[in-house]
Amino acid sequence: MSECGDARFNAIPKPLVLIANSIMGCDPAHGWPHVARVYSYSKRIVENEGLRVDWRILEASIALHDIGRFTPGRGHHAEKSASLAMELLPGLGMGDIVGEVRHAILAHSYSLGVEPRTLEAKVLSDADKLDALGAVGIARVIHTGCQMGRSFVESLSHFREKILRLPGRMYFDYSRRLAERLAEIVESYVGALEEELGMTKP
Repeated sequence: MSECGDARFNAIPKPLVLIANSIMGCDPAHGWPHVARVYSYSKRIVENEGLRVDWRILEASIALHDIGRFTPGRGHHAEKSASLAMELLPGLGMGDIVGEVRHAILAHSYSLGVEPRTLEAKVLSDADKLDALGAVGIARVIHTGCQMGRSFVESLSHFREKILRLPGRMYFDYSRRLAERLAEIVESYVGALEEELGMTKP
């Protein structure tokens, strides 16, 4: 296992952790560190909302929701991740939850537009979006922007057109309250960057 794997994932079947970790690596924006943060947010949502989720479904969905970003071939990353999950889970003795995991992975995506219909899918969707906000969210956008060759102005557009709209896409009250607080951090940063780039009126 690479150095970004850790003991917080003892509840997830070890073969699944090893496979996902080896595919995703330590990319801080979308790799295993992102999975760790989504897992942490998911636990907080479940605990604060008093939800009764199927942890086998939720943990498998968390572990695999972004693996499609790190595999060759064209297509939407959520669809690729869902397809890979359908291939991997039966061999890990988890064939009975393939359908639920596939749905949760597809529904976590902001751009794909699949509406979550299960608790597990809603938790994953909220947790994934929470990790796109706050100081970590800012770092993720800048890191990904550098990888993609985005300009600062293009990254600012991403903040305005997607990231700052995420609080309105939350399914649970706890997630929404936390998202609104984290969005204030992003709004402050975006406003400062726009001012320094001369994009606001004096």
